[in-house]
Amino acid sequence: MRRLGLITIGQSPRVDAVPELREILGDVEIVECGALDRLSREQIAELAPGSGERLFVTRLRDGTEVKVSVKRILPLVQECINSLEPHVDILAVFCTGELPDIRSSKPLVELSGLLLRVVEALKVRKLGVVIPDPRQVGMTEEKWSRVVPDVRVLSLSPYTGALEELGRVSGELRDRDLVVLDCVGFSEEAKRVVAAASGRPVLLPRTLLARVLRELLGT
Repeated sequence: MRRLGLITIGQSPRVDAVPELREILGDVEIVECGALDRLSREQIAELAPGSGERLFVTRLRDGTEVKVSVKRILPLVQECINSLEPHVDILAVFCTGELPDIRSSKPLVELSGLLLRVVEALKVRKLGVVIPDPRQVGMTEEKWSRVVPDVRVLSLSPYTGALEELGRVSGELRDRDLVVLDCVGFSEEAKRVVAAASGRPVLLPRTLLARVLRELLGT
């Protein structure tokens, strides 16, 4: 059986997301590692972003949402990659944020780059993006503006926001050509809500990742 190493910036196991991946991947063993797995709540609190610092939003094992500094989380992500490399066929970072300078001796799917290239290939002119935290708006606009001329970013956390609120927010994206749910916390149910409210095609990172991995793993 082929083995996939799945790295999250939060804690594993990702019981909120991995079942949806398994439905697509089929006969693949998923080995998870979370950057925050071995840390106490106090240690996790020390990773909180400072004023003006780039941040990621993620999930702990018990479902609690946490916000971490991009700069502080990167070495912990690399530790997960290093620990999984000898035991898997391919790795994937389960995060849509950009992770500069991560490296692996095995094939590594970096979801942020994959998502960006897919949207670039679609040649859309008006993009709607939903992110977890309003403090991410600037870095999100900067990222997506590289491939789309007109970007509108809205924020609602997949970990604390209600689906009804997500539907209300998504109604503001009816003038877009495409909507990206720019966080792996968004589920297939969330995608259906956004598609219905916006009337636009929606890209869901977790299922896009799973389909690319299935192609690579030959399952």
